[in-house]
Amino acid sequence: MIETFVDAVARHARERPAATALVDARERLTWRQAIAWVEAAGGWLAEQRLERGTAVIGWLPNAAEWYLLRLACEYAGLLWVPVAASQGARELGSIAGRVRPAVIVASTRFRDRDYLAEAATVCREAGIDAIGLAVPETTLLRLDGRRLVTSRATRPEEPAHVLATTGSEGTPKLSVYTLAAAVERGRAQAALLRMTSEDVVVALSTGTGPGKTPWLAAPIAGACVVTLAVFRPLAALELAARERATIIAGTPAQLTMMLPELGRFDLSSVRVWYTAGSVLPSALAEELESRTKGVVVSVYGATDFGGWAAPELDDPPAVRYRTVGRPRGGTEFRIVGADGRDEPPGGIGEVLGRGPCCVSGYVGDAELTQERWRDGWFRTEDVGRLDAAGNLVIVGRARDLIIRGGENIAPEEIETLLRGHPAVLDVAVVGVPDGVLDERVCACVVAVPGTRPTLATLREHLRAQRIAHYKLPERLVVVPSLPTIGDKVDRAALVARATRTMDAETAPS
Repeated sequence: MIETFVDAVARHARERPAATALVDARERLTWRQAIAWVEAAGGWLAEQRLERGTAVIGWLPNAAEWYLLRLACEYAGLLWVPVAASQGARELGSIAGRVRPAVIVASTRFRDRDYLAEAATVCREAGIDAIGLAVPETTLLRLDGRRLVTSRATRPEEPAHVLATTGSEGTPKLSVYTLAAAVERGRAQAALLRMTSEDVVVALSTGTGPGKTPWLAAPIAGACVVTLAVFRPLAALELAARERATIIAGTPAQLTMMLPELGRFDLSSVRVWYTAGSVLPSALAEELESRTKGVVVSVYGATDFGGWAAPELDDPPAVRYRTVGRPRGGTEFRIVGADGRDEPPGGIGEVLGRGPCCVSGYVGDAELTQERWRDGWFRTEDVGRLDAAGNLVIVGRARDLIIRGGENIAPEEIETLLRGHPAVLDVAVVGVPDGVLDERVCACVVAVPGTRPTLATLREHLRAQRIAHYKLPERLVVVPSLPTIGDKVDRAALVARATRTMDAETAPS
């Protein structure tokens, strides 16, 4: 029998009751307090006479309730469905309509919005009769139920949580994870990061991507989790310094935004910069490691897949900067060409995967489940290759490939090179429609303050790195920031902007 997350928290409460387990802007909970909250809240949920496996939605910011409620759901045998506060009522309605929650927990005051009132409207319109629970602004939510005498906790083979994708899809896919899959992922992550009870993990965002480490690995290892409700670079750095963070979990975009202010804070305690969500720029990794004692670990694994890959902490920089390492947690990968055959080492094709950490399907979409899983292998829709040592290199998303005059162009390759330009703070490369070539390459650049990048200088920078001529950007749009959906760049919004803007700089045909 595996040790579940609730079992692990209970163990830490017995062995280290006074040690800090969870921190947000309102509360600091010890392991004893954390298990007491989970048992009381789980007991309260059970007293509502909800059927086993009934969904509980948490439409929440990155705060203590996000981490505690999913443990309470496990304790009470319910399905945890987190929805990030960055998602709108439209996305909530799409999710709620499929999982039909019996309980929705949301903030009444966060970022000038009443999330609970919006959730009530969504449920009313969808004909959903759900209990609404308000998260207080200045104190922790309290649900006081009796400790369960007879266990009804989620069993390993049962669904434990549902994660909604936050990519470019108009309708979020709802990926179902069994408790066993989640525990396997958490154990493997904790082992990879050599996480112990002495670690302090700062979570810059919730749920997916790098956010999986705080809520899957940390409770197994007994590490303290520190949350940040709203990401701002200075606030994140100040929090990490104050709490003596040892692991900082954030997206490449978040780490990029923190970089200019890095020298203002004492981050000597940081030993790992853990990142996922998009391709890691090697220049970012090099600078983080040159300016701190932390090792950069870039991880691969999509929310709608569950399998993953990562380098070792002591892998050489060439592996950690330019690959996402080897399969982890029992994951297997194949690289398949357009003809459906496996590519040899170094060959580029679609990444297929399988393993014990993987999702077991999608809520309300048997057709999509069948489409994405073929003969036991999951189609990630990512394009990549395996090097001679078995490390996975992600080239890009199949849907993001730019097709220019019959040539396939991976945006991530150009983005990585452009981030080395002194005037480029961040960049996304997209294809804009063209009547002759189908698409042309457009660089959407966030400029370093005080600089004015030009299309000519960017093209010259890329030529100096001997990139193929057809990959050179033919259009430049300077933007104040890159739009996002969840923790990913909203490329569709950039294409729309680049297509309609009159301020773009365009190269001669």
